Amino acid sequence: MMNPSRPTRRDILLRTPLNRLRLTLRTPPLSRCIAALYRELAAAGIPFRPSCYLSNAWGCPDRVPLIGIPFYLSRADLSLLHREMGYDVEAPAVIMRLLRHEAGHAVCYAYRLYARADWRRVFGPFHKAYCDQYVPDPFSARHVVYGKHYYAQKHPDEDFSEAFAVWVDPASGWERRYAGTPAGEKVRFVRDLVRKACGGAPPVQGGRADAPVGRMRFTLLDYYGATPSEHRRQVSEYRDAILGRLCAAPRRAARGDDAARIMRRHAAAVIDRVAFWAGMPRRTVAALFRDLVRRAGQLGLRMPARNPSGALIDLASLLTFYTFTYAHTRRMPLR
Repeated sequence: MMNPSRPTRRDILLRTPLNRLRLTLRTPPLSRCIAALYRELAAAGIPFRPSCYLSNAWGCPDRVPLIGIPFYLSRADLSLLHREMGYDVEAPAVIMRLLRHEAGHAVCYAYRLYARADWRRVFGPFHKAYCDQYVPDPFSARHVVYGKHYYAQKHPDEDFSEAFAVWVDPASGWERRYAGTPAGEKVRFVRDLVRKACGGAPPVQGGRADAPVGRMRFTLLDYYGATPSEHRRQVSEYRDAILGRLCAAPRRAARGDDAARIMRRHAAAVIDRVAFWAGMPRRTVAALFRDLVRRAGQLGLRMPARNPSGALIDLASLLTFYTFTYAHTRRMPLR
């Protein structure tokens, strides 16, 4: 019988400072993904191999050719905890996509490509101010779409890195996909520029890492702000409040229609529209919607009688709000 006063392995993990966990990049899938990235760079004719380090998020420090990788990808127990806290954990295919993007930054910084006149002519001024609240154009033919949220449209630096990632990805099929478009011309420019300017040792190597795990003295409990059980309670309260804006308890809408049934009836149309306009992967929006439907059924919620178009508008509005909450916090409000 377990001693309730004795801390569990989970308790110890939550309360140990991150810099004492002895995390490493030499574990799968990270080790395999980094090795695959280096092979792709070699195949592209790039001799530079950007160093990787564990951090609190994906990133490449400003004009420093290093790649920061989230610490939770370094161990299976950390990945599991990350999921329990409602966050996505990147699959190997997504890790590769993000590594290629960050490698684009690293190569750009290592060879100072951003200072070239031809780079600025194609992508714009490197020192342009960043704006997190940019409004993407989903129909743009001037930018590649490789990651989420039309990220190439955010800033010239991101535009280059996304085009670089598309180029080095052997499975992207960019020549066919972007044939005859300005986006395709950008990828072709990246290919020609890198082959011309990145053949030798880079003038910039190394530098100061941004938020390396070795300097993280906070605990996972500090990082997440709650235990998994506390998070599940918060999610349940939040989700029920969201559903309360659309549905009513059985006693208050006895003559209404079953909310879960109506939601399932309109699922495909609502998910498709929200995924398109929010710029989110359809599978993510579908998972969020399924969670709302499941909870509505558990609570026995009902929708007051109304016309189908009104129900569709309400459902789309509700899911859009729920989806943008996820996009803003990067937390999946599930489980």
